[in-house]
Amino acid sequence: MRLISQIFQPVITIPKGAKIKNTDITCKSQKLLLECGLVRPTSAGLFTLLPLARRAVTKIENIIHRCLEEVGAQRITLPCLTSAKLWAASGRLDDVGPELIKVEDRHGKKFLLAPTHEEAIADLLADVGPISYKQLPFTLYQMGNKYRDEHRPKHGLLRAREFNMLDAYSLHASHSCAVDTYATLTRAYAKIFRTLDLPVCRVQAPTGEMGGTLSHEWQLPSSAGEDILAVCPSCSHTTLASETNECAKCGKETERVNSIEVGHTFVLGTRYSEPLQANCVGPDSSAPLHMGCYGIGVTRLLAAILEVLSTEKSMRWPVEVAPYSAVVIGPKEGSKEWSKLNFDTVLGVARRIHDSGFRDDVLVDDRHGLTIGKRLMMADRIGYTFIIVCGRSALETPPRYELYRSAGGEAQTPRLLTIDELLTVMNERKNVINIEYRENVVV
Repeated sequence: MRLISQIFQPVITIPKGAKIKNTDITCKSQKLLLECGLVRPTSAGLFTLLPLARRAVTKIENIIHRCLEEVGAQRITLPCLTSAKLWAASGRLDDVGPELIKVEDRHGKKFLLAPTHEEAIADLLADVGPISYKQLPFTLYQMGNKYRDEHRPKHGLLRAREFNMLDAYSLHASHSCAVDTYATLTRAYAKIFRTLDLPVCRVQAPTGEMGGTLSHEWQLPSSAGEDILAVCPSCSHTTLASETNECAKCGKETERVNSIEVGHTFVLGTRYSEPLQANCVGPDSSAPLHMGCYGIGVTRLLAAILEVLSTEKSMRWPVEVAPYSAVVIGPKEGSKEWSKLNFDTVLGVARRIHDSGFRDDVLVDDRHGLTIGKRLMMADRIGYTFIIVCGRSALETPPRYELYRSAGGEAQTPRLLTIDELLTVMNERKNVINIEYRENVVV
């Protein structure tokens, strides 16, 4: 268990009635993350993730890791620096040029801070290959920082120059195998977003500079998004907005909705393996490997979650992602309740929650000089999933505790529960979520 007084959280206090004139803050998630002490900007498009934000990102990473490992993906770590020669060989060095952050070492060798690693993966397979068709298919993935020299970074973590990203790469002996694996990874994506309880849409998209034969964007509807979807109110079919604005499936008029791209998947074919000589040896001959690639912007997803779920004043998280699942608030020091409950009793409640399976996911608000109301308001602003107050009802026989739920909306009217009832309610969140998938919408 950790005490709130120990958390490094440089909150920005804004006087009541003050008018904010900082034009650099352009969206809700950016405002909340900054004011609540979860991130700190260092320069345009670059941010320090502070402890609470880092915990939320780690939880998202754990969900992604779990879902990918379930379908057999294997985790690796590639260097952030990629030789510029590899990008020149694939033809992307000039195509993507202005967005690349380039460096040169003391020996004059040129590198770039990779925004993605298709070339590096193809080079790895070429270096250890040729790969036998009997070893295929397999999928390699990593989660780490990527870099893009955005011309105009804005919206905080939604468009940054350094960002945390999942990038996965599948390797195959044939196009048909690549398509089959694509379907498998698509189901894993669906499970990731369903676990996060987000209405993410999978929509077909152009392959663009990445190349390949098939591409889908994973879009989260949000007013802060810079992309636009065409959603049919009649059949729910969803596509990237086109000039005709007419549903290709049923012919009805569509509605235009802003959205945030949180993921992108591709069947690449031999776009990178052929120029970089990453080959597969078959029964009769050798041929370039077929590849697929899969990305999720993890820090962008963090911000997108807050854009969609939060209020203007308080952060809201999926149950699986809140920085801490529970915070326990005791009486104000010097009050009647404090004289009978004291801090040891509050710690005892927190330990019961800790031992019931929440472990290091429990906070204790030890700022006893503040009123319960003040601390409750602050906890609600951060959006902890469960807020437990040891107040007047804790003096009853048996003691009862106030349980507030902040996930998914404004904090509700509290439920008065005994400790056993409290633990039962809280542990309901651990029920396994059944995942269903449809072509356009993750449900």
